[in-house]
Amino acid sequence: MKKTSMLSLFLGIIVTFIGILPFIFAYPYCNGCANSGPSNFWELTLMLSYEGQGWYMITGIVLLLLAMLSLFKRKRVQS
Repeated sequence: MKKTSMLSLFLGIIVTFIGILPFIFAYPYCNGCANSGPSNFWELTLMLSYEGQGWYMITGIVLLLLAMLSLFKRKRVQS
């Protein structure tokens, strides 16, 4: 159970980070540019985070809350 909670916590942090990216960085796509696709992994990550439209952040926060609840409940039962 602890491994599952830690995995949920780790995934929650990553997915929440990806969900926050559209609020920090501009969309890397340019309609008038000749080569307007993702030119590196970072631009691809930004484009995918914009496609999620907030669902990544909501999913990440839910995963974080569930993992933290599970870890605190486990800690309280042990003590």
